[in-house]
Amino acid sequence: MNNPSNNANQIDNDRQDLVAFVRPIRISLIENSEGWNVTISSLSPGDAMIALTRDGLFEESTILCGAGATNWVACVDGPIEMGDANAIIASISSSSTPLAAECRMHSMIASNEQGGISAHVREYDDALALVAETLRQYASNLLNCNASTPDFGLMATLFERGDDIFVRPIESEVFSTFLDIGISFSSESAAEQALIYDIHSDTWHGE
Repeated sequence: MNNPSNNANQIDNDRQDLVAFVRPIRISLIENSEGWNVTISSLSPGDAMIALTRDGLFEESTILCGAGATNWVACVDGPIEMGDANAIIASISSSSTPLAAECRMHSMIASNEQGGISAHVREYDDALALVAETLRQYASNLLNCNASTPDFGLMATLFERGDDIFVRPIESEVFSTFLDIGISFSSESAAEQALIYDIHSDTWHGE
């Protein structure tokens, strides 16, 4: 007969083994003249766009996309004419603030050389949605489950000390009932803050 405690220990060990296969994360969140620029080392453009289209938010939007050295996707409120579309496409490759090309463009997400994304969004909640999706995926990968999305307010607290946060698997601890994610604010410093995901209640908490 299986010993429940042995089974629990095996699950914990299996979860801890997953840490070695999860990438570290760097997230940069910077305000600019058109909104927010979010750079994330581990999120794909497709997953980022799905995070932004939560609750049918962009149902009336026109989606533009391109592929090549950089894959990108942009969302514009309402229909768009060819001339405006061409101006947007040109701005994506030539401007550090591509949203300035069209006042109705509310987001643009492009892949970067590091395998992550650089996203431009007008709304702060959209920036936080990308951060939340990144940490949701991180927890899901570590625990081999489908974790819930953290609250945007909780994500905002992570940037109270600066524009960058770093998450390293070596500073994440997996326990039988929760995941402890270490958050640091410099590539050179150890984790100084913790983000807790409670496995049984499927909820997130700060510490």
